[in-house]
Amino acid sequence: MKHSHRLRIRKWLARRHPDLFSRFYSTLDDPQVVPVQEAAYQMASDRYLGAGERVLDVGFGLGYGLEILANRASHIDGVDIDRLAVERGQQLLARLPAGSILQLYDGKSLPFPERAFDLVTCIDVLEHVPDYQGLLREMVRVSRGYVVVSTPNRRPENTRPDGRPRNPWHLREWQAPELAAVLQQATDLPVTWHFLDGPWQGPFEIASQPGEHTQALVPAIRVQP
Repeated sequence: MKHSHRLRIRKWLARRHPDLFSRFYSTLDDPQVVPVQEAAYQMASDRYLGAGERVLDVGFGLGYGLEILANRASHIDGVDIDRLAVERGQQLLARLPAGSILQLYDGKSLPFPERAFDLVTCIDVLEHVPDYQGLLREMVRVSRGYVVVSTPNRRPENTRPDGRPRNPWHLREWQAPELAAVLQQATDLPVTWHFLDGPWQGPFEIASQPGEHTQALVPAIRVQP
């Protein structure tokens, strides 16, 4: 009961102070595997990660995406603003490629040089971030191949009458034309669009156009030709 009350207070504070989001939020508050996230990681691995390549996962959370990426990658770095997630994540290192590193970061500047990774993934993170355009530019900076982002499609059943997401941790959600405008303004790079269609629990089909059953928008930003 006390935990539930504290969680409600932190949700209220996070809503009103998005610049301090990382002080209030932890993915361990309600740990659960989200099927559409798994599908997004699998798609990113299958289509944009070559065998033996280096990958960065931004906002790795519970870490199950890292294990999907580990099936092909030779090296994985993961960053998160959630201190508890980073501490828990150290237990995953034995199941990741040798030399992989999971670390805390400030949510603004990725601690890597330019063009350090063949693939950068960012799955269900952008909707939480106050400066999402800054994050997009940072991910492009450290990629030499692709940046694959997945974010919830704004659906009527998940939206309040005033337009805010029903999920209290989401600062905003987009539909495809809105996210396309964000990407163009932030990066102005070529994008291949994918849409994950299906019920919340899956299974999902990968579509090239958004539709009635689209759960997630998954653009792949091409950094290098």
